[in-house]
Amino acid sequence: MKKIFLLALFALSAAATCVASENETNREIVLPKHGEKTALNTGWLAKRANEIKIDGNRLSTGAFDRSGWIAARVPGTVLTTLLDNKVFPAPEFSLNNMLIPDIYDAGKEFYTFWFVREFDLSALPDDNQTVWLNFRGINYRAEIFLNGKRLNTDTHEGMFLRKSYDITSSLRASGNRLAVIVYPPDYPGNPNGGQGGDGMIARNVTMQFTPGWDWIQPVRDRNTGIWDEVSISVSGAVRVQHPYLVTRVPGVRQPEGSQKNAFVNTSVELVNTSPAAVSGTLICETDGQRQTQSVTLAANETRQVELKEISVKNPRLWWPNGIGRQELYDMSIRFETGAGQVSDSRTFRYGIREITSGLSEVNGGRVFYVNGQPIYMTGGNYIASDWLLRLSPERYRAEVRFHAEMNVRMIRVWGGALLERPEFYDACDEYGILVFQDLWGSGDCNGAWVDPMKADSRERRWEYPDNHSLFLASVEDQVKMIRNHPSLCIWCGANEWPLAKDIDAALRTDIFPRLDPERLFISYSTDTLFTRNTIGGVGDGPYGIQEPEWFFTFRSTPFNPEAGSIGSPEVESMREMMTEAELADLPRGRQVSAAWTYHKDLGYGDHLERYGAVKDIETYCKYAQAVNYDQYRSFMEGRASKMWEWYTGILIWKTQNPWTSLRGQMYDWFLDVNATLYGTRKGCEPLHPQYNLASKEVELVNTAVSDHRVEVIAQLYKTDGSVVWEQKTSEQSAANSVKRLFAVPVPEGVDGVYFLKLSMFEGASRLTTNIYWLTTRPKDYTGLAKLPANKPSVRSEFGVEGDNYKGVVRLKAEAGISFFNRIKVFDKTTHRRILPVHYSDNYITLMPGDEQSVEIEFASALKASQIEIVVDSWTSPRITEQLIIDN
Repeated sequence: MKKIFLLALFALSAAATCVASENETNREIVLPKHGEKTALNTGWLAKRANEIKIDGNRLSTGAFDRSGWIAARVPGTVLTTLLDNKVFPAPEFSLNNMLIPDIYDAGKEFYTFWFVREFDLSALPDDNQTVWLNFRGINYRAEIFLNGKRLNTDTHEGMFLRKSYDITSSLRASGNRLAVIVYPPDYPGNPNGGQGGDGMIARNVTMQFTPGWDWIQPVRDRNTGIWDEVSISVSGAVRVQHPYLVTRVPGVRQPEGSQKNAFVNTSVELVNTSPAAVSGTLICETDGQRQTQSVTLAANETRQVELKEISVKNPRLWWPNGIGRQELYDMSIRFETGAGQVSDSRTFRYGIREITSGLSEVNGGRVFYVNGQPIYMTGGNYIASDWLLRLSPERYRAEVRFHAEMNVRMIRVWGGALLERPEFYDACDEYGILVFQDLWGSGDCNGAWVDPMKADSRERRWEYPDNHSLFLASVEDQVKMIRNHPSLCIWCGANEWPLAKDIDAALRTDIFPRLDPERLFISYSTDTLFTRNTIGGVGDGPYGIQEPEWFFTFRSTPFNPEAGSIGSPEVESMREMMTEAELADLPRGRQVSAAWTYHKDLGYGDHLERYGAVKDIETYCKYAQAVNYDQYRSFMEGRASKMWEWYTGILIWKTQNPWTSLRGQMYDWFLDVNATLYGTRKGCEPLHPQYNLASKEVELVNTAVSDHRVEVIAQLYKTDGSVVWEQKTSEQSAANSVKRLFAVPVPEGVDGVYFLKLSMFEGASRLTTNIYWLTTRPKDYTGLAKLPANKPSVRSEFGVEGDNYKGVVRLKAEAGISFFNRIKVFDKTTHRRILPVHYSDNYITLMPGDEQSVEIEFASALKASQIEIVVDSWTSPRITEQLIIDN
């Protein structure tokens, strides 16, 4: 380890000699208009604190010696800054993370850094302007200096606490220097292989997974840094803060048609920052309506102001994914003084919807109602967008869109991570994904059970974190930050176990009743207020691969907040995770190599060998995708088969990974999708014909809120493409219902693999096709590798606007069966994937004569001539087509 430290110091010294000249650019800042902000996300420098021999007062003024400073990532962490400067290799690849010193061994000083940002102003503020410096997140402790003055009168502490500082009197026209020293969490903990390491990380108010978990390796600096947005804003004497909006939608509504009135109630916090009384007008505008209210604030007064209820005629309602549209409104709130002079303003989006809930009298699971309609809830657990907090609105949007494309309706933001940034909830609003929001606690770290890996006793861990007041202040702040999002559905104190008794009591009896009383709060994820525990333990799981029919017969908890399975990525991602030698050392039963173990391989049991001999990484990934699809389609269909009878919802553990892990994911860290996403998508179709693997019956599932008249056709195919059995029926599918239709026989004279195709029509329109590969030989799918060769025809038509490509790929099986076609998009020159790509479907199987159109959308700076569409098929060599622009 000492050798690693020395190499790191040498690399840091080398990086410091190359401080980019760009730090001299973008220095000038134009003060924003009232209610807007200017981000300070570029031009930062960083240096290890023990290399600087002066304090913050001196560092932030006078001559500045740039030697030894490196370009810094802000928002970011110390480690991401070091990675950007090539001090360490990419920790997501192979065993590289082991080459980075861990804070537990290196000491906190190793990751304690100064961050400096210099700037000029295009003009100084006038007498009516107050300039604010805003931090949306620092981990963990910090001292902040500007132009020779310490801004924070109390040391900043805690990862989840926004802070604003009045910097008006400290500003200069030029040569402003902001200096921030950031210290790691007080208790970084020992990454000893336990969940959250030795648990000490939970003594801080920070994310708990950073010392490692069973699906991730340790984050070496525990994400120390200015990890979220830094900005400058301007106001007058009165600030407009923390608007709170509640919408009421009385009665039971339908997504379509005209609507009865809905109602909007708004309040806002006004803060007079001046030493004199201020009078003015509070103005609220939305949907063409304007409200005004005269307000006089005493010197330094803070007041919560309630506005009159707004009645909205024929409202455009917000609905969850798969139920209706996600209509959004804009609201502007401002405070004016004098002759229309704006002191401050807030503008935000909201959705008109009402969410209520109650426990099912049938099974004891929580049922959520949106606009009066019961919603069968499917969803997944979300850890964090990136383990090193390299967050962006674009990445958030892609990830949330993937969830919408899965046909799920809820994301649970898991308690061992963080409360996501507002841009995440913006995306959930747009795509109709409801949010189950945990706070910062887990059964593993907070004492749900005796754990020999933990440093402290179970009783001591019940009292975590050490600073209860900080935890509660952080909750208050973060609740105010995201509570206006229509996607936010439920608050949860912690994962699997309640927080310290006094914290839990304060949340239940004070904070949520006061700040967000319309939303359900539960103390922990398997709280009896949420679900009945019918399986023992803490009431969630299991997490490994299962026989597909098991999902139809095992009765789990009525709303399991986390249960999951496998999810290995595609071969291209595997090659960006490990060396060829490591990939060649495939798992063999219980024998798993160091690299596969390090990347948390969950294991497929014997499920891959059921498809054939696993010879190399190509066949491993090929078979894994077939298993992935079948596993998660069965998972979702098995739960839906008992909708309302046994279950009110299910949240998959998990739908994504924040790093290069080999388990539980619909898309990987690189944002490439795999077959688990499309198996889940198929199993979660709102109107869906399915095959019950246990009862051998066709079922019709309707999780939408309207009735449909449909025709369902079932056909059995031999591997040569001939139909050996068919049955059809016309059915009325009631909203929120499951209907058993008819049994499916085992075809006579078939030895091995055969196919069941379910087609559903509404009038002349084909709604969906659902194709199963089945076998007369138990657990033997080797016949799939022996299917007759059949190359599908592939045609594509695309349009492009700027860097955004949008088009259609049409696949057709001219003759014979075309099995499991995976569409991909590549850079023609480098042969690397273009990511992320959004597909309306993938891993497509076609029976003879079948044709399917797949909508595709992605962004790329490449010209169309440099892009190719690739189709990997089980029944054909790889097909490559030039992307064609349709003029």
